[in-house]
Amino acid sequence: MKKLLIIITVIFGLTVCYSQEHPVKFTIENFENQILSYNPNKNQNVSDKDYRYGTMILEETRNAVKNKPENFNLADYFNVLNAFLSLKETKENIDLAFRKFVNTTGSCEYILSFENSIKNNSKYDIIRGDYDEQLLQCKSNNTTEKFDISQYCRTYNLNCLLAEKIYSINLNDQKYRSLKLQSKQQPLDAENQTMIDALYKKYETYIGRSLVGKKFENVMWAVIQHSNIDMMERYLPVIKKAVADKEIEVGPLKMLIDRFYGLKYGYQIFGSQGEGFGFKLADEKTKNEIKIMYGIE
Repeated sequence: MKKLLIIITVIFGLTVCYSQEHPVKFTIENFENQILSYNPNKNQNVSDKDYRYGTMILEETRNAVKNKPENFNLADYFNVLNAFLSLKETKENIDLAFRKFVNTTGSCEYILSFENSIKNNSKYDIIRGDYDEQLLQCKSNNTTEKFDISQYCRTYNLNCLLAEKIYSINLNDQKYRSLKLQSKQQPLDAENQTMIDALYKKYETYIGRSLVGKKFENVMWAVIQHSNIDMMERYLPVIKKAVADKEIEVGPLKMLIDRFYGLKYGYQIFGSQGEGFGFKLADEKTKNEIKIMYGIE
């Protein structure tokens, strides 16, 4: 109950901005031990209230795990992430805390449960791109281990061969991604891209809600989002039409636009890609032109 109260307070708590100035660099191998001994200095752009709040969360976490690194669980990693956000930790440290959280079993339950409150909380903006992608993956893969694809096909009267193929693509898309194991993920991404091209050639449409149901409507988009500039450019009109046809929501289209324009031109339109990508926001004229081009208000 105590951990739940901390989490709820954190979610609806402070709105902050960030500084990259901090002497401590956390590591994924020794993260828990570092947290147990961590006494953060107060950055000059952190208010007294924010500093007390962040250090309180860290202290409560240490008490909850009884100062033992092996006792860290999902709630503890989530609390540490939010402490880092309140303390305006470095982007590198915040990214690491986010990875520790999402790589812990059950993280999707938190991400889905707090979707609305996190969506409207600007303190998450520093990890917004990574968070939004994780949210979409969680929506597509919720209860994957218990998921019965055959029953899903029967329930929604779907082409089971297609649904099973999309289901397999979806599993491959997220197999190593949250673990940051790019050397293992890249071959799967290349295979997925080939399969998506083949499916689009066969069906001549976006593989979305009508063909594979709401659970898998984002899978084709995710493969494109994780591809290359050429593939993104080819499929942007397809995703635009899919939004107009109610086959997918507009959010993924915005993220694809930002990723494509960021990689090709160095700027983004909607700000969905986190600071780690290094994409600046486009000027107002460019933003308006691209929004009109894609029919987005």
